[in-house]
Amino acid sequence: MNVQGRAVSIIGAAKSGLAAARTLAELGARVLVSDIQPAEKLRGAFAKAGVPSSVEIEGGGHSERVLQADFIVLSPGVPTDIPILREASRRGIPIHSEIEIAYRLSKGRRLVVTGSNGKTTTTTLLAKFCEAQFSNVFLGGNIGIPMMEFAARTGDDAVQVLEVSSFQLETISEFTPDIAIITNFFENHLDRYPSYDSYRAAKERIALNMTGARVLILNADQESMHELSGRVGCRKAWFGWELDGRRPGVTMRGDAFVYIREDGTETELFDRKSVKIIGRHNCENIMAASLAALLAGVEPSRLERVVAEFAGVEHRLEWVRDRSGVTWINDSKGTNCAASIIALRACTPPVVLIAGGRDKGTDLSEWVATMRGRVRNVVLYGEARERFRAAMEGVIPLTSVPTLEDAVGKAAGLAVPGDTVLLSPACSSYDLFPNFEVRGARFKELVKGLPE
Repeated sequence: MNVQGRAVSIIGAAKSGLAAARTLAELGARVLVSDIQPAEKLRGAFAKAGVPSSVEIEGGGHSERVLQADFIVLSPGVPTDIPILREASRRGIPIHSEIEIAYRLSKGRRLVVTGSNGKTTTTTLLAKFCEAQFSNVFLGGNIGIPMMEFAARTGDDAVQVLEVSSFQLETISEFTPDIAIITNFFENHLDRYPSYDSYRAAKERIALNMTGARVLILNADQESMHELSGRVGCRKAWFGWELDGRRPGVTMRGDAFVYIREDGTETELFDRKSVKIIGRHNCENIMAASLAALLAGVEPSRLERVVAEFAGVEHRLEWVRDRSGVTWINDSKGTNCAASIIALRACTPPVVLIAGGRDKGTDLSEWVATMRGRVRNVVLYGEARERFRAAMEGVIPLTSVPTLEDAVGKAAGLAVPGDTVLLSPACSSYDLFPNFEVRGARFKELVKGLPE
């Protein structure tokens, strides 16, 4: 893709927007970045991110200037139905996600992970598997490293390992993985999508352009994946506890992870005792990452050492501290009920659960039911606390406070030796924090600051 001299408008000045601005400007494009934040605040962020001074800044909202572009790059957090984008569509101005433009600028193979839960763990582990075999591996996407950061630096031998979200997939057109994983489907982001089906349809766009020898890796334990497999025009591979003859795939037999090739031959990869990260869900993440790595050409013998050294990903069931007989766990990435259920099942009860944030509008019934017999007390905070309180009152003892700082203090007073205090919010962070990473970092800071 040649962007020399082309006019580009970028909507959204978060990480991916700034990375896109920097890269496109360096490649000779005429770039305007438009954001709802004040221009003065944006200038500081631009300087810190190393965005060239040639990039124009529009703060305080999106004006007609945005439409004076050959194409528009949309940051993933920006809804596609805002007025300026509706007008752009009416005028026939192409609207692309950051990953679409990065795809067109980059070279090499793309191994891509999406799904409701487990994306970051699966993506990170897959990158480590690839690093054990290949010399030119790039990790990025929704994991916190924009694809634009490295797109222009990739060569034909590059292996890009990418996490992508449903928001990023909404505006792809040519973006095509060589190997793609869908980890699972659960209710999520119903504050953005009108229904679960529309949310799932956005995730399924990962296979939009996949044909021929490209491989879509699906979760054999979810019926919706079986239906999806009949609608895609590429090869399929499977991971899960019950493959039911589907292959190629990775499953577990007893405590062993096993690779089953397309011809039915099998290789035992490694034993569960080699795995550091806890929980049944992490076994599924390991299955998916192992299968993608093997299909990408990583030798089976290289996998066990990587798994044995992999301690997990920050903010995903991350141990923070043992204090006075109480274990504190940071699961700030538990941004929906399904993820929080997984965390609750992985932790040793009794649990004091800290939950809340910005409500995604998902059904709470299964989450609340999972708490029975596991959770001794819930501390609710943030915007969602009133709806959550209504769903839990009379079922689980609970306390409601305004902030995360209050929640940590309250949980410290409630917990007794033998308890686990778990931050697994079942919400986004956007009421009080810019992202789940900042929320998790603040939680860890507060917990480590508690006196003995």
